[in-house]
Amino acid sequence: MWFHSFGVVITVNDVAPSALSYNSPNVFTRGTTISDLNPTISGGTVTGYSIAPALPSGLSFDSATGVISGTPTAISVATSYSVTAFNSGGSVSFAVVITVNDVAPSALSYNSPNVFTRGTTISSLNPTISGGAVTSYSIAPALPSGLSFNIATGRISGTPTAISFSATYTVTATNSGGSTSFGVVITVNDVAPSALSYNSPNVFTRGTTISDLNPTISGGTVTGYSIAPALPSGLSFDSATGVISGTPTAISSHFILGNSFQLWR
Repeated sequence: MWFHSFGVVITVNDVAPSALSYNSPNVFTRGTTISDLNPTISGGTVTGYSIAPALPSGLSFDSATGVISGTPTAISVATSYSVTAFNSGGSVSFAVVITVNDVAPSALSYNSPNVFTRGTTISSLNPTISGGAVTSYSIAPALPSGLSFNIATGRISGTPTAISFSATYTVTATNSGGSTSFGVVITVNDVAPSALSYNSPNVFTRGTTISDLNPTISGGTVTGYSIAPALPSGLSFDSATGVISGTPTAISSHFILGNSFQLWR
């Protein structure tokens, strides 16, 4: 009797992994160690993991456990990383979204307060800042006329062309990690009045109306005048215009008015 044999090949695979997941999305900070990202999975025992594309610099992937860990060393925009868990029975994948932001800017400051003069070019105001690299600056409200603001460097420069009362201008420095702000106080004063003069000396006669004495002045616009001591009786002084006028009613001994005028802006 003859017998015939046949070899039956049998393979028994594991149950394929299923329902793979990670915490996602994730936002990390350059230079800060992350909390490990561990996979959650069901189905058969995983024999290995893979990921694509490569993680941001400083992060590592454990192909045996699927754990993502480390300290990111470079900024990275939001990206999906496809993790695949596999065994003899098959595989399952999950997209982990990771963003790496820069360290937020901090401790922004400028020289402040600042008092400038209309028509005089200012020494540029440059920011002092720490933390991550700033990608842009902004300011609010708008600076006084003639001053400019560089959104790339945060520099304030220029020649103010208008008077501006003391005001706070909020500068904000920003990058992918956040922002920080500082209030710069700026005042723009007018050019000081200068070279004040009147016709002098003057000899008037009691009871005779005088020709007005008008000031001659250069420099910035005068906002008011004052005089000391008081004028002889009958003469008046206009604190808005500086004009001396009227009719003297009493004899007055000689005195120098020219050194007694005061003005302000």
